Order: sequence, then C-alpha cells, then structure tokens
Amino acid sequence: MTGLEKLYIDSFRGITDLYLEHLCPINLIVGNNNCGKTSVLEAVQFLRFYNAGLINVLQIARQRDYQFAMEYSNSIYENVMCMFPQESQVRKIEVSGIYNGEEFSYRFHGENKKMFYDPVQERRSRQNRSQSAIQGEMEVDGFEGGILVNLGKEFNQTSVKFHRYIKMSDYSYTESRSLPIRYVGSFAHLRGDIITEIVRNEEYKEICVMMLKLFDKGISDILTLPSDTGSHMVSYIKHDRLGNMPLSTYGDGVKRALVLANEIAKARGGILLIDEIETSIHKQFYDDIFRFVTKACLQYNVQLFITTHSLEAVDGILKTQDYDRSLNDDKINVITLRKEGNKTLSRSMSGADVYKDREDFGFEVRL
Repeated sequence: MTGLEKLYIDSFRGITDLYLEHLCPINLIVGNNNCGKTSVLEAVQFLRFYNAGLINVLQIARQRDYQFAMEYSNSIYENVMCMFPQESQVRKIEVSGIYNGEEFSYRFHGENKKMFYDPVQERRSRQNRSQSAIQGEMEVDGFEGGILVNLGKEFNQTSVKFHRYIKMSDYSYTESRSLPIRYVGSFAHLRGDIITEIVRNEEYKEICVMMLKLFDKGISDILTLPSDTGSHMVSYIKHDRLGNMPLSTYGDGVKRALVLANEIAKARGGILLIDEIETSIHKQFYDDIFRFVTKACLQYNVQLFITTHSLEAVDGILKTQDYDRSLNDDKINVITLRKEGNKTLSRSMSGADVYKDREDFGFEVRL
C-alpha cells in the first residue's frame, strides 16, 4: 500500500504520545467531541510541503477559523500558539511516521520572545527595513525557533521568527517538493469558488458530474456563465429537463458533494482528509455518496482519512465494503480515540471486526 503506513504524534494541540499503526487505504476516525479527531487530520498536513517553512504552519493554524468567517476570531499568532500543547512549558510540535515506505519526521520548535514592531516600517519593503530601533517601535509578543523536516534521505531545516502582528501576506511558498495531501473541512462547501475551480479541469468536472447524478440523474454538466449584468460569472448546474440552474438553488448537500469529488481528483496518488464527512449530506444519500467516495479514492490511489461522530455515517462507510458477502481484502481501518487526562488513547480495529461487533462498537460513537 502506498501512503501513510504509521503516524506518531509526540506533541500537537491536545495530543501527546499517540501511535496510529496499520493504516489502510480507508481510515475512519471516531470518538467523542474534543477527543482529537480533527487534530489527527491537521497533523498529517505537516507533511504537505517539504520545504514551505512557516507558511504551511500558518495555513494549518488558521484552518479552523477559516471555516467560519473570513475575519478570523483570533490573530494568526494566537492560532499558532494554540497548536502547542498547553499543559507543557516547551513549545514544540513533533510528528513522525512512515510514508510510502520511507520514515519521516517533522519538528516545529522554539520559544516566546519579546520583539520590536513598527507598523509604519512593516509596510515598507523588507530590503529597506532598518535593523536599528526607530521612533514608533513598540515591544510585542513574538516567537523564534525552527522547523526540521526529514523524509527518507531528504532533510530540510528552516529558521522561523514572527511577532503578534504576523500576516499571511508576509510569506510565500518556497517549497522544492510538495505532496498531494488535501483537506476538506466541515464547511468547505460554503466557499463561493467551488465551480470556478472545477470547470477549469475536465477530469475534475467529469468526476463531479458523476457525483451529482447520485442526487439527480438529470444533471449533465457544470458550468459558469456571465450574470445578467455581465459584471461577474455565475455558477450553474445543467439539467436535462430544467435547463441551466444556478448552483444557489441547490442545497448544501449538492455543494458538499461537489467539494468531495473535486478534492478526490486533486489528491490523486496522495492523501485526502475529510473532517465530519456526513456534514450537510442527508442520511438517505449516505450509501450512494460514501460508496462513490471510497470507490473513487481506490481508483485514483488516494488514501482516505475520515472523521465522524455519527454512528449512521460509520454504518454507511462500512457498507461500502459489502462485508455481508465477503470479509476478505478489508480496506478499512477504524480508529477510536479517547481522552484520558492529558493523554489521547487509540484503538484500531479492522472494518470487518467492527461490522461483526456492530452493537458492541456502537456505544463508543456519539450519535
């Protein structure tokens, strides 16, 4: 199997010393709220860019806020600080494991320091910035440290330094290597650019149309057309009987399906992380949608990590393997997370074992 075989989270958010082994093509992560399910998905994303330095950290840090509003509830600085285990005085994030047969490790470490910040100077070019103290500077909270990444025989080390008023626009990608790791948050379907992205790539669009046909067989195409005023483009779904219908006339379930299909294609040969897969999808569509997602991921060699706290979603995903016909060639690994004090404990079971002991397993998942 290609993909992530083992994952060890030494320290990240509320997780310490968590081992996840025997990872499969489809990994279902379950457990009560606030047990670390989303944190596991975020930890995998540290592998995403081998040489991106701080920009990858910032993107992961702000991910949860981004799902709710463009104006984040916290500063990016505070988002980053929340990624470190709060019960520890040591500021470090450590993740390691085996990916595609190669050992990898990621370490983001440092310490909080006071730094000088000048709002006026900050707007000027970095090349022209004076290193000496100037009028208008003030002392603010900051962080200084480094990022160490090791993947197989490749090693990269980057120094990082930022203050409370850090902005995403201050940084750009410099990675020499990226891995196809895609993340779908609970509210990713609320973005306004879903179709714009899809229509640019025929392969993506074909997969998305196939997904939409599960909701309505009359859907035949996805397109963007100029608005009545011509001032902007409008997203449409082409229907054999109804004609071109604005995407806004469809419910969140259709939009969620579009996002999932789009991200499967983008994650080809890599990893797809789906947080709360059941979000906005009515349970009557679970069997068809989940079967499509798992089948497409296997077809495109995409390793799948799914979180849920819905027992009905667990059932829907298990049904994709047709265990009632055969228990052989099981492709599902079910990971149950549980908090015990400051520790996050895990238990792994094959999909077939969960299917056989469905009633005993059910009490562990919050309905």
